[in-house]
Amino acid sequence: MAPNKLAAILAVFIGALAYAEGVSASDTLLNTKGLHQALESLRKSDFSLAEQQARELALQGNVAAPRSWLVVAAARTQQGRYASAVRAYRTYLATCPSGESRRFVLDQIDECTQAMKAPSPVKTPSQKLSEDVLAALSSISDQTATESSEHFVVHSRNAKLSRLLVVQCESSLKGICQNILGGADFPHSVNVYVWTDSKEYLSHAQNAPDWSGGNFSISSAGGIVTRRIDLTQLDKDGKLATVMIDRILPHELCHVVSREYFGDAPCPLFLDEGLAMMSESSIDGDRMVLAGSVLAGKQKISLDGLFTRNRDSMESVDAFYAESLSFTEFLRGKLSERQFKDFLENVKSGCTVGDAIQRALYVSQDDEAFIPQLSVAWEDHAIRQGQVIRALRGDGSSDLSRNN
Repeated sequence: MAPNKLAAILAVFIGALAYAEGVSASDTLLNTKGLHQALESLRKSDFSLAEQQARELALQGNVAAPRSWLVVAAARTQQGRYASAVRAYRTYLATCPSGESRRFVLDQIDECTQAMKAPSPVKTPSQKLSEDVLAALSSISDQTATESSEHFVVHSRNAKLSRLLVVQCESSLKGICQNILGGADFPHSVNVYVWTDSKEYLSHAQNAPDWSGGNFSISSAGGIVTRRIDLTQLDKDGKLATVMIDRILPHELCHVVSREYFGDAPCPLFLDEGLAMMSESSIDGDRMVLAGSVLAGKQKISLDGLFTRNRDSMESVDAFYAESLSFTEFLRGKLSERQFKDFLENVKSGCTVGDAIQRALYVSQDDEAFIPQLSVAWEDHAIRQGQVIRALRGDGSSDLSRNN
C-alpha cells in the first residue's frame, strides 16, 4: 500500500479507535502531537523516523501507546521488515478490545505473513544482460546467422542473438518438459525464425494475429512434420524486444510442447494458456493482480465457466487470461508433481477438468461439493495474492474485498 494512502487509513482508523475507547477529546489523534507527527512521517515515506517517533510514544505507556504500535507496524511493513511488523501488530492485539480492530490487524498480519512467503524476485534473462549487450543484440546484419542445438535451429540476422536464443530455448524446454511431460524428453526439433520487425514477422508467420509478436505452428507435408516458432527481434522503438526473450519465446514453446502432448485430444483453452503463461521467465504480477480484482468483483468468470471457455465464447480476454494463469498456478501449487502429471493424463484421456482433478486426488466422483469448495479456496487465494502483490509494490490500496 502506498505510504500516504496507508497513513490516511491509519489516521481515520486510529481516530475511530480513540472514539470507540472513550478517549477524551484532549487525547484524540489531532491533539496527540507525537502520534500525529509519526503519521506525517509515514505519509512522507520517512519510515525510519515514523517508526522511531511511534515507538518512543508507545514505550511511554500512556493512553495512546497501543495505537502507536500500529504506526510502528506500518512503518516496518513499508520497509519490508515483515517479521518485526508482525511483532508490533501482535503487541497492539494484546490490548485490542474491538472486534473490528482485531479483524483489521489480523488482516495486516496475514498480508505480512504472505509477503514473507513470497519468493525473492528472480531476474529475467534479459535483465541479466548489460546495456551494451542489449544494444548489440538490436543490430541487424545482411546475413542470416543460424545456430543449432539438440532440439532447436535458430535463424536470425544477428549472430549473437542466435547464440543467445538457442541456449535460452533449451533452458526453457527443460522446465516446460518437467511441468508437462514429467521430466520426459521432447524428441523433436523446432525451427525458430526471428524477424526484424513486426511487418516482416507478420509477412512470414503462419496465421499470426496482427497484435502478436510471436507465434507457433505445427504443419505436415509429404509425411514430414514441421514445428516452428516465429518471433520479432525489435520493438516499435527499434530496440531489442526483451519481452520476446522473457515471455514470448517460452510461451510459444510451451504451446508447441502442449500440442504434441495432447495430440488430437482437446486441451481446455484455460489450461493451454495457463501452462504457457506459467512457462514464461517470471509470473506476470499484473495478471495476478487483475485476477484478484476480477474475482473480488461482479464480472468474474466462474470456475466452471473458465473450464469450458473457448475462443468463440470469449467475453473479456484480459480477465480470461488473468484467471487462467491464476487457477493453473494455484492448482500446480496444490498438487504434487505426480498428481499434476496424473491430472494432465486424465484430461488427455478425455475427462472433464473437474473429474481430472478429483481423480488425481483420489476424491470420489460422487463428492459434488468438491469443485465448489475448490472454487472458493482458489478465489480466496487469488484475492489474497493480488493484495500481497499490490502491498509489495506500494501501488495504491491493497483492498480487494469481495464485492459480490
